[in-house]
Amino acid sequence: MQKYGQLLEYANFYNLLAIAEKVYGPYTRSDGRQIVIIRHKNRSRTVSYPKYLMEVHLRRPLDRDRETVDHINNNFNDNRLNNLRLVPRDVHSADDTRRVKNVKFKCSMCKKDFERSPRLVRDKSKKNKAGPFCGRQCAGKYSRMFQLKLIKKVDKQPYLESEYYKRKNIKAFIDYLEEKYITKTA
Repeated sequence: MQKYGQLLEYANFYNLLAIAEKVYGPYTRSDGRQIVIIRHKNRSRTVSYPKYLMEVHLRRPLDRDRETVDHINNNFNDNRLNNLRLVPRDVHSADDTRRVKNVKFKCSMCKKDFERSPRLVRDKSKKNKAGPFCGRQCAGKYSRMFQLKLIKKVDKQPYLESEYYKRKNIKAFIDYLEEKYITKTA
């Protein structure tokens, strides 16, 4: 009788092993990021290694439509839990969007200060347009006065390269400063 009880225990144990979730990896993809393969009840899914680590840490699966994991220091190989943050997908997208820094100018006509995207200035520079002007009204006034020979020709617009930034870098730096200095004083 004892043999049958022991056999029944082994059968239950192997049954639990058969239906348990199995994790294979982490494997490194060709782009350097890591993934794991999770098998559960004859189904498998591939998950990024940082997302898997966050799921294990939170003890729940992430909502694929709403949540994602972000590396605070932008190093995708640094998968320490204190470098990972759980963020809503829309916030993560906004943080990682590449943004263009506007360039400050003084209008050639009215001398008013204004900002313009470097791409717009570059496009007008390629067409040898005069300027820069703060708007269409000043550009129209300049054209009319130049046609009537009331003013001299203004230099053409400069050719500018774009300078980019990401919102996340600024936020991560502010979070770092707050964590480092505000928590120590409190």
